[in-house]
Amino acid sequence: MPHPTAGRFLQNALHRAGITARPDGDSGSDYIAVPVGDHGVIRIGGVTGRAKENEIHYHPSEHQGWGAVYHPDTRNDDSHFTEFYQSTNPALVQDTAHVVKAVQNIITGR
Repeated sequence: MPHPTAGRFLQNALHRAGITARPDGDSGSDYIAVPVGDHGVIRIGGVTGRAKENEIHYHPSEHQGWGAVYHPDTRNDDSHFTEFYQSTNPALVQDTAHVVKAVQNIITGR
């Protein structure tokens, strides 16, 4: 059985909300990726400026907040993005519910 992580908790919450999401990342960060449209993506990771910045694979009790950005067209310009959610809420359940709602709003254009 895999160890529980904050990222797994977030991914499960997104799936329960009907949102396709998967863990992703590169040499400098780990995040949850949510595809939006043909070429856009939302990336969610630990909040900027905190000890778990750009991380998702940490124990749930170490949660310090989620941060989320929307890249409207990663095919043509990965550097253009909008930061739409930054939290410092250490309550994983509450913070995750808020970021899921924010993601739903981006997907539906609200």
